[in-house]
Amino acid sequence: MIEQARAELAEFMEQSGKSQAQIARETSLSTATVSQFLNGTYTGDNEKTAAALMKYLRVAQEQLKQTTTESFYRGLRNTVISMGAAEYAHKKCEIVLLSGAAGAGKTTALKHYVEETTGVIFITANSCMTSASAILGAITEKMGRTPKTKKPLLMKELVNSLQGSKRLIIIDEADHLTFSALQALRNLNDEAGVGILLAGNDRIYNQMVCGVKSSEFDQLRTRIFARPKVCNEYTIEEIKGIFAVEDLESVKLLLEVAQSQSLRTARKMYNAAVELSRIKKQPLKAAHLNTIRKQFLCGV
Repeated sequence: MIEQARAELAEFMEQSGKSQAQIARETSLSTATVSQFLNGTYTGDNEKTAAALMKYLRVAQEQLKQTTTESFYRGLRNTVISMGAAEYAHKKCEIVLLSGAAGAGKTTALKHYVEETTGVIFITANSCMTSASAILGAITEKMGRTPKTKKPLLMKELVNSLQGSKRLIIIDEADHLTFSALQALRNLNDEAGVGILLAGNDRIYNQMVCGVKSSEFDQLRTRIFARPKVCNEYTIEEIKGIFAVEDLESVKLLLEVAQSQSLRTARKMYNAAVELSRIKKQPLKAAHLNTIRKQFLCGV
C-alpha cells in the first residue's frame, strides 16, 4: 500500500497542481512528512501515513472530477441591478444600498464587477467583523497595510490614503454590521469621498427605514439615494442563459427551485445533477435533477 499511496499521491498532485504544503494542510500531516514520504526517506510509520493519504485521496480525487458548468449570465435581471448599483456608487462616489433575497446572485455579480474594474476594494463582512474598528481594519488590510489598533487612527489613515482616489468600497453581507460600523463607513464616504456599496439581505434595509431604531439611521439613510433590491424571481430565458440545459422539463425544474428556494440552491442542485449524470455516464436529463431534488431537498 505504501508504493500505491506514493504513486497515487504524485499523480494527483500533477493533475491538481496542488503543492506538498497544500496536501499537508488538507491532511493534517506536516509538509516535511509529505515530502519525505514522496521521496521514500520518511523514517516514521510509513504504513500509517500511507493509510491516511489513501483515505484523503479517495475524497480528493472525486473532488477533482467535479465541475461547475453553469455560466455567468450578464442578462440576468439581478445581475443588471447589482452591477448597475456598483457602477453608480463608483461613478458618483455615493453610498448605495443593495438589498434583497439571499442567494439571488448579488455576490456573484459584484465579484464580476470587481474583476472588470480597477480601484475596487471588496470586503465580505461576517459575524466576527461587526464593529467599526473591525470593518475599517479589514479595509486597511485589503489595501496592503497593517491596521492601527485604535479607531480614530484607523479612520485618519484611511481618509489620508483614499481622499481624492474616487475608489469604490463594496461591503458584502453588510447586514452583519453594527450601527457604529455603518456610521464609520458614512464618515469615510464624507471625508474621503469614496463610493460605498452596502450589499446584504432585507434586514439591512428594514432596520434603516422601518426598524425600531430607524431614527438612529437617519443621517445614513438620507445620504442613500439609490436603494435597489433583488429578488428570487426569474424567467425561463434567464434559466436557459445560466444553465446548460435545453429540454423544457429541466428548465422548469430549475426555475421552480430558483423561485421557491433561491438561485443559489438551483445552482447547487444543477451541479449535483451534472455529477450524477457523469457517474452514470449519461447526458443530463430532468430525471437527474429530480433525483437530486428528492434526495437533498426532500422533493421541495
